[in-house]
Amino acid sequence: MTKTPDAYPAPRSLPRPEEPPYRCRAATAPSDLTARDKSVAVGVASIGGRDTGSRAHHHCCRGAECYLRQMEASTLIEASARALGHPVSIVLAEDGHDLVACSLGGDPLRMRAAWLDPAGQRVIAKVGCPPLRPSRARPVVACSMGRFEPEMPPDRLLLCQVAPGVTAVRAILAAENQPEDIAVSNSGLAVARLPLDAVLIAVDALDRTGEPVGRLVGAGVADLRLESGKVGGRIGTSHGMAAGFGAGVWVDDLDAAAFDAGFTPVLPTWLPDGLTVGKPHIEPDVSYPAAPPAVVIAWHGEGDTRVLLRQAPAPLAMPDVAAPPAREVDVNGAPGVLRGRWLPTLVWETPGRAFGLQMRRVENGEALALRIARSIPNVPE
Repeated sequence: MTKTPDAYPAPRSLPRPEEPPYRCRAATAPSDLTARDKSVAVGVASIGGRDTGSRAHHHCCRGAECYLRQMEASTLIEASARALGHPVSIVLAEDGHDLVACSLGGDPLRMRAAWLDPAGQRVIAKVGCPPLRPSRARPVVACSMGRFEPEMPPDRLLLCQVAPGVTAVRAILAAENQPEDIAVSNSGLAVARLPLDAVLIAVDALDRTGEPVGRLVGAGVADLRLESGKVGGRIGTSHGMAAGFGAGVWVDDLDAAAFDAGFTPVLPTWLPDGLTVGKPHIEPDVSYPAAPPAVVIAWHGEGDTRVLLRQAPAPLAMPDVAAPPAREVDVNGAPGVLRGRWLPTLVWETPGRAFGLQMRRVENGEALALRIARSIPNVPE
């Protein structure tokens, strides 16, 4: 995967820039707060290593100082927005480091980060994350970004987007000393610097009390590196909706599958002749241990013929994008992505359910995959 560093897509529509929360009383967290509380108390920007504004507010008597730091944050946000040519949601400004400006934009929507000079007037480098979506079942999505360009000091960021109700995120590192929690801005973004050599084990989403409400394991975090003007790395463990059987357990019937998964599977009302249904398979989400699992059911025919259907609650944390040679298709009004010729796969999402269909050794598999998918009843939201 390679992209030029200045080529994150020009957004078709963008969120309005945030107004700084001037009423925030927590720009400077009181000295008697714990490290976790100080982090939860921060938000819209970090100025000289001191943070300002957030969703979670603690009482602070330094109102004038708070206001001035928010004004400074607002100035940097406006300057970086002018330099980048699009609204900026959150900035990270720390002594001895370049300014970092983060935003949401593009189609599909994605997180973006740009390094600028300390005044926010000149763009040094910028990187766009893969499209990611937080939800109630998967409350945090994250991307690690490393800048390792010649003649530039190395830098590494953790950029997160969260679902409503999440006020902070916690990076779990393979280290004795753990970083402070990272506050979430009003836009739902959180950004912090990571040690260059740190191993990221997981990212926890935290509620207002500081309790975890969901975990994203490290394998599910996109890991990008900007080197010599190109972006490489890995996009993180994807949904695997159109894959074959994975790790999990077999259950006896659909009632047992519904009990274990927490939702009732829906099945096609049409299938090719000569197929025999197998037992349901319950497979956990490899990136989100606390998320509902997927239910996988396969129908077997002569030889290696197989039709495999996987379903899980929507939305997926990483939406499927129809990059060539894949093509977009319509599944009863829902957008789908059809791939392959020898092993056709079809992935689509309704408001309440995500589906993946795999056709193995099935003649005219692409056309039949669409017919099977369109025979599946709609799932209420």
